[in-house]
Amino acid sequence: MGVLLVLMLTAVGMVGQVVIRDAQLQGTVDRAALAGADVLIGVVPGTPCDHVTELVVSEGFTPLSCSLDSQSVRVKAGASYAGLSWSRRARAGATETGHE
Repeated sequence: MGVLLVLMLTAVGMVGQVVIRDAQLQGTVDRAALAGADVLIGVVPGTPCDHVTELVVSEGFTPLSCSLDSQSVRVKAGASYAGLSWSRRARAGATETGHE
């Protein structure tokens, strides 16, 4: 009975860590997309995907892709924990308001 309890607590702990890591990954991807968009619209100097990659790597995740169009940055990054691997995506950029 004790072994079963330990195994259950370990499994619950691992699931909790994956949920936390996933939330951290999504936050990182969101921030990276916003950082890339800042460069794209000229608020910050540099290259958008360089900023994206630097931010993702500095927070301990794997940059998987960064793509640009004329008004937005799309970012995909990955994470792994306990043999599981997954990815998250985000997009940020300027929107057309129709105002001059």
